[in-house]
Amino acid sequence: MAVSTSASSTLPLLSLHRAAGNPNPAALSFPPPLRAPPLRSRAAAAAASAAAPPAETIPDMPEETEGTGIPMPSSIGDDGEQLLFGATAGKEIVTRPCSQLHSSLSDSSNVSQEKIVITNRYGEKIVGLLHEAGSNDIVVLCHGFRSSKESRTILCLSDALTSENISVFRFDFTGNGESEGTFQYGNYYKEVDDLRDVILHFKKHKRDTRGIAGHSKGGNVVILYSSIHRDVASIINMSGRFDLRRGIADRLGSDYMEKINRYGFIDVGVKTGRSIYRVTKESLMDRLKIDMKSACMSIDPKCRVLTIHGSDDDIVPSEDALEFDKYISNHELSIIEGADHRYSLHHLELATILAPKQKIRIKLRSYWVPLIEDSCKKIIEAAKTTNAKTMGPVPLPTKRRVYCVLNSPHVHKDSRFHFEIRTHQRLIDIMYPTAQTIDSLMQLQLPAGVDVEVKL
Repeated sequence: MAVSTSASSTLPLLSLHRAAGNPNPAALSFPPPLRAPPLRSRAAAAAASAAAPPAETIPDMPEETEGTGIPMPSSIGDDGEQLLFGATAGKEIVTRPCSQLHSSLSDSSNVSQEKIVITNRYGEKIVGLLHEAGSNDIVVLCHGFRSSKESRTILCLSDALTSENISVFRFDFTGNGESEGTFQYGNYYKEVDDLRDVILHFKKHKRDTRGIAGHSKGGNVVILYSSIHRDVASIINMSGRFDLRRGIADRLGSDYMEKINRYGFIDVGVKTGRSIYRVTKESLMDRLKIDMKSACMSIDPKCRVLTIHGSDDDIVPSEDALEFDKYISNHELSIIEGADHRYSLHHLELATILAPKQKIRIKLRSYWVPLIEDSCKKIIEAAKTTNAKTMGPVPLPTKRRVYCVLNSPHVHKDSRFHFEIRTHQRLIDIMYPTAQTIDSLMQLQLPAGVDVEVKL
């Protein structure tokens, strides 16, 4: 259940403009799909390691090549990272393909997808997917640290917004997923530049960006973007970190500054010894120098900011969300009780907050249990045929009414009969209903012994 603590009563994305007709994808000119350059062979890697300096010397940084991003299906790696530095730091850095994850909400049948490749200001290719849902304005989604546009959270957001007929563009930052470039640890302002180039690309094609949403590190990116540029009216920060100095020791160790000053870098790898990514002193300082407090106070008061956080987030504590609420003037805070960093079991609640829609609440009453259960099945089946989401049926407390009747007013005045009427109740919520959903419900033939109460 989401608990909102803000004076604002309307969520940011509700102000998005919905166009009357579908935009014409043919009007946009997109380059052909990219092909990632091949990874170097293990033989070449072995030859390179043979020519490396001895263990007591600090090895040089590996050659930077395109397509060496580290895509991950979630914002934080869960494969047991360990630190590699000194003699072990010369091992080959291997990319890991991103799993094709699916959202808990299915895409609507009237939403088309178009792969778009955008060249940023540094000459790197940014790869993304445009979901055409009927609006000319779009919402841009930004993934988190070592993640990609295919993460479960990003897919959940995409489904929730497209179900509201809001067009969405989700993309991979350079160095991640399908986009070109080399993955870097800090890189916050470089990702702000990527986001800026994406927004300018659509603006050139006469499509405005009315909202940007980011998860985890992507939440920090959208906050930093809005502190510099004032061309987006709505910002959504999901599980962003307010104090960027925190969380580093958990990943790199409490003595990370000593290691970085001694070796110049720290390699982070998995338990098998394979290196995942390298943290250089420059990239670490890039993160430590960022002042989120100043960024929050620099956001235009007209820009509406929504911060969403899980109460059980074990990566970024929910206290960070309270700090955002303290320093952003036009701000709304929503805490999802029991949600973790990825909102693993709370995608529906997250979708409801981001794209609230007029739900249909149906309350059924009947004296006979089989009759009310059969009616619930018919209602749920009718809703699912139109791609609407259902919650329930939820059994409500059974109402009991007892009637006492005298057997006789004379001889048997102390003898009484007791009659009982039990009213069974069920509650069903239909989320994201459409006109087809309402038509399907209107055509249902429910038994006369079931009382139905519908609230919009």
